[in-house]
Amino acid sequence: MNNIEYYISEYGKDIFSFCVYLTRNKDEAEDLYQQTFLVAIEKNDIDDGNNPKSYLITIAANIWNNKKRKRLWRKNKADIVLFNDDDLTNLQSDKESLEQLVERNDEIQHLRKAVYDLPDKMRIVVLMHYMENMSLEQISNSLDIPIGTVKSRLHHAKNEIRERMTYEGY
Repeated sequence: MNNIEYYISEYGKDIFSFCVYLTRNKDEAEDLYQQTFLVAIEKNDIDDGNNPKSYLITIAANIWNNKKRKRLWRKNKADIVLFNDDDLTNLQSDKESLEQLVERNDEIQHLRKAVYDLPDKMRIVVLMHYMENMSLEQISNSLDIPIGTVKSRLHHAKNEIRERMTYEGY
């Protein structure tokens, strides 16, 4: 059996961060994070030579997609709370003035909001590619969709984000 404690210590922070961005809610992210590692324990098939982080992210994305499907089916729409990640607001270098920092944080918040507002199918692909640095092929395999679909979703997502940011003056 693979040592799950190793995977938690090695990839736990990244997986949790992915869960937060995916769910947009800290409590749901914690549940998704725990379920991800429970499923990994149950399956007991993490392959150290085949990108275990990508495998764990795939489990999280699949669990989330299943939950979303069930919610839509039951027509239960939960309130979504944006999670404020204090780490991203501490990006000030010594050379940045307070005004530059405020502008930069404002831009980051608008960019996050633009990503959060994407439909789930596009948001998941964007997060996997840009946040978790997964290749298009890895995303395609993880979500079991054609690579062309991954490219299309990324393209449409970037266009939507660009349009929104331009409209908002960024």
